[in-house]
Amino acid sequence: MSGGNFDINVGKVRPGVYVNTKSKKQQKPKSSTRGIAVVPLIGYNWGPNGKFVKLSVESPDAESAKLGHSIYDADDFMLLIREAFKNAITVYAYVINPGTAAKATLEGMTVTAAYGGTRGNDIKVSSVANVTAGYDVTVYLGTEKVESYKGLETVADLIAASKKTYVTFSAEETGASLTAFAATSLTGGAAGTVETSEVTTFLDKLEGIKWHTLCFPVTEAALVTACITKIKSLRANVGKWVQAVLPDCKSDHEGIISVTNALVLDDGTIEGQELTIAQTCAWVAGVTAAATKTESNTYVEYEGAIGIVGEKTNEEATLAIQNGEFFFSMSDEGKVVVEYDINSLHTFTTEKTSDYRKNRVMRVYDSFAEDLALTFPPNKYDNSEEGWLVMEGLGRSLLQAYLDDGAITNVDLDNDFYVDQSRSQGDETYFNIGIQAVDSAEKLYFSVSTR
Repeated sequence: MSGGNFDINVGKVRPGVYVNTKSKKQQKPKSSTRGIAVVPLIGYNWGPNGKFVKLSVESPDAESAKLGHSIYDADDFMLLIREAFKNAITVYAYVINPGTAAKATLEGMTVTAAYGGTRGNDIKVSSVANVTAGYDVTVYLGTEKVESYKGLETVADLIAASKKTYVTFSAEETGASLTAFAATSLTGGAAGTVETSEVTTFLDKLEGIKWHTLCFPVTEAALVTACITKIKSLRANVGKWVQAVLPDCKSDHEGIISVTNALVLDDGTIEGQELTIAQTCAWVAGVTAAATKTESNTYVEYEGAIGIVGEKTNEEATLAIQNGEFFFSMSDEGKVVVEYDINSLHTFTTEKTSDYRKNRVMRVYDSFAEDLALTFPPNKYDNSEEGWLVMEGLGRSLLQAYLDDGAITNVDLDNDFYVDQSRSQGDETYFNIGIQAVDSAEKLYFSVSTR
């Protein structure tokens, strides 16, 4: 008996049983998620120079060995991470640490800090006789015990057992026996000079990770220009629809958020400390990264803030908004809130209208662009009528998902996503897409007639 698959448009000549087996599971458009902020630690006193350290809000101190601190420590660099984590889900800390490693010579053995910088001077190493046999070697960072090795007989045993997390051990004669010695501090750890090239290298490395918002707490003009140029390039040429938050920078672009005042904190970690505008950028980066395409940060409260440094008058606030500034105000309830969730774009054209300055609107457009990239990777669909139908179906499903989420409005599925068949040929496929973002009701006007 004949059998096999069949083509419904052609049919078969021989009698038989013909079966087409196909999955009923339909392809769905992929969706991007948000919440990733990047914070460079420029001139830090510990950690792997020129490397990203990935931190999660679920376990923010999981990489404390690489940072040399808990993020809750009273340290200006940890403050940046802590403020970003008030809203962000993931923070990439990028360490720029050109410092010199601290060292100590102990009983013919050299102990070297795992990383350069002054934090290494807070390391102590001790050795005491084990009650059974050998010696117990302990490494302290400040007063905290961070490494411990028990019952070792020789320097070679210690070198082999070392985790190399905080220090490394070395010696010319590794077979020498260990001895007891009192807690001894490492010394000579020093800060290095941060070269401009190290910061620009960091900006270039941003192409290699997935993220949403960069905190760039820098005021040096050349580096500010380099950052703005990089963000524009990432958005226009690399397909990364990201934003950077900078302190009081002169920009006119939807990818740049310019923060122009700061906060006084009293959040249980810091009492009454005035932040700089640069430090305040970390919170803005975190809250911007975490906001979804259906959320605005206008009038969102700054957790732990009790006052404003550089509060603006009504006239100053109006001018600041017209100049594309992101700043904080006091609400009627006495809370510190975001005045207006806008970016630095303030020159409007037919291609970039005034709604492009709204960060909620840009999150819709940027998220949609990311979802298009996820849903339509190269070499997944045929550039044919059948492939076009599949792609149009996925694109319209994506529009429907955004409509269901309340992110877009005024949708005509058939006409707002279709393949331009007249131009699509070879390996090039052209799409025509229409999308209108939903904004938040942030200016409410009531006309009240009394009777």
